[in-house]
Amino acid sequence: MATYGKLVEFDPDSADWQQYVERQEFYFVSNFIEEEDQKRAVFLSSCGKKAYALLRDLCQPGKPGELPLSELLKKLSDHFTPKPSVIVERFKFHSKVTQPGQSVLSFLAELRRLTEHCGFGAAMDDMIRDRLVCGINDDCMQRRILAEPDDKLTLARAVSNITGNEPENQAQETVGQAPPQEAPTYLKDYVVTGAE
Repeated sequence: MATYGKLVEFDPDSADWQQYVERQEFYFVSNFIEEEDQKRAVFLSSCGKKAYALLRDLCQPGKPGELPLSELLKKLSDHFTPKPSVIVERFKFHSKVTQPGQSVLSFLAELRRLTEHCGFGAAMDDMIRDRLVCGINDDCMQRRILAEPDDKLTLARAVSNITGNEPENQAQETVGQAPPQEAPTYLKDYVVTGAE
């Protein structure tokens, strides 16, 4: 039976633990590894020397092979990714501004990444929209976005105002009407410039 993907050792000095666990799960799914004992064996044999040694220490007085995989992963998760402070994470989010030469879409992706541990819940899109507007170092662009009525300025609308893709045109295209006119190139590739 062919195997799909490749398991690499986890390097605590350079790898992201959560991403490593997600990739392990994809490996299990793509290779039809369903039994918990088999998943544990694959994980323990592929996690690497450093991770296994740490896991042995965390499991004392027991051994890693005696515990369910979910418990092993929790022990390592608690060690490698302790729960971050919501206040610290929100501080990072609310302090973010565009860097010279950074595209708006790149800034938006960075804001989305920063919300992971902020606990914004249902208000997340509003928070991203507000930070997007406040974090753009372009007074003209900010004025254009802020001219929108409060009840109409959604995150999608703010992004479309910046990138030149109107949501109404996108909606028309999805219901089979004529495709929208192409937005000017200078708006599609809009790059933020200006002071920090």
